[in-house]
Amino acid sequence: MHAQAWTETYPGLVPEELFAEMTDPARRRTTWARYLAEPLLPGGVLLAVEAQTILGFIAVCRARDAALGTQGEVAGLYLLRRAQRQGLGRALLAEGARVLLAAGCTDAAAWALDSNQPARAFYRATGAILGARQIGYRGEVALAETAFVWGDLGTLLS
Repeated sequence: MHAQAWTETYPGLVPEELFAEMTDPARRRTTWARYLAEPLLPGGVLLAVEAQTILGFIAVCRARDAALGTQGEVAGLYLLRRAQRQGLGRALLAEGARVLLAAGCTDAAAWALDSNQPARAFYRATGAILGARQIGYRGEVALAETAFVWGDLGTLLS
């Protein structure tokens, strides 16, 4: 599902080398096996499932990057295109906020690629404000990204 979401979302937004890496199902399975065996935060991966098909997920954890300036982090939020604009993204974000609040985090942020306008618009629509900007690296590939910050996770629960 993660590779499929990348295939639907990122063509033309990231260099071909990174796109090929992130859409390789075998590589994604290996990465997910590691994430699930050693979660960044217990209970921090939540799924949206319909008829035994994963439509999307959110992964939350304690902030891994001090540049975020928050206690918590949305490490990933992905939905298949056919599952978008149905409220699943907001529902996953609310459940992720509950997990972070239970872990003692009162605020959180997510990095979004500057080239990913739909993600940026979604985060703004959920009340996130612009935070730090940086050039992130995946191997030698440089990507401009901006943090979107929720200063009060409680606002995501309503």
